[in-house]
Amino acid sequence: MSAVPALPIAGEAGIGFAINATLSLAFFLGIFGMVARPLTWGAPDALGLDFVPQSIAVALMSALVPSLIARKRLGLAISVRTILLRAFGFAIGGAVLGGLLAWATDAAALPPIGWGQALALKLLYGGSLGALITTLALKRMTR
Repeated sequence: MSAVPALPIAGEAGIGFAINATLSLAFFLGIFGMVARPLTWGAPDALGLDFVPQSIAVALMSALVPSLIARKRLGLAISVRTILLRAFGFAIGGAVLGGLLAWATDAAALPPIGWGQALALKLLYGGSLGALITTLALKRMTR
């Protein structure tokens, strides 16, 4: 059995953090606008519900893209089908996590949050989830 070439997983996770935080910024501005105002967790802003699509997208792309790049870079004999199935599994996990966060924010009946605080929260969440999923996906591939 040959050893799997080394992959700088921590570095890849850092890149994943930056990419997902940037994408979270773009979507946040697109959905909630650029005007600083209090945002509600439920209707009408649905900040809590936004955790669902954010979690799905971050989990899917953080598992899929780094895995496909690592597969090619390292010449790993892992099928694209396997990578796709794993990525969809992570996306389902992201949907569950996002749903739990949406439910929790609704159940807690949280007061509105400042626009800047909401932005910081969504950037930190998207980046951190991206780094975690990238780490888990790449560790799974290279063990």
